[in-house]
Amino acid sequence: MYVFRKLFNLSKEIVDKMGINQNRSAIFQDMRDQYVKYDTLVEELHDSVSSLLNIYISLSSQRTNEVMRVLTVFSAFFLPLTFIVGVYGMNFSHMPELIHPYGYLGVWVVMLIVTILIFRWFKQKGWI
Repeated sequence: MYVFRKLFNLSKEIVDKMGINQNRSAIFQDMRDQYVKYDTLVEELHDSVSSLLNIYISLSSQRTNEVMRVLTVFSAFFLPLTFIVGVYGMNFSHMPELIHPYGYLGVWVVMLIVTILIFRWFKQKGWI
């Protein structure tokens, strides 16, 4: 589009210089009218192309945002669970399941509660 606009700007200068001769004023007036018509067409095409490009970029950005939202939801679910499992799996001598009979079940209950809380939070935000 830039080439067309540049070409039409150069054409306008030529048409203006040729129109100085008064003997052919009707012919040059027709040429000037045609120039204005085509210049308007080029401007409309330029605006249309710009609008289509902006729409494409917006749709692409929206798709990227959707993917990022899904990845955020997955990471938000697994990050606290990974932390709990990582700390729990360090093989300390004071692990809950070694001392308390329900220690293993307790860790599972804590992980389940964390998962439910995260799910409810994302549900309230409308992300799920």
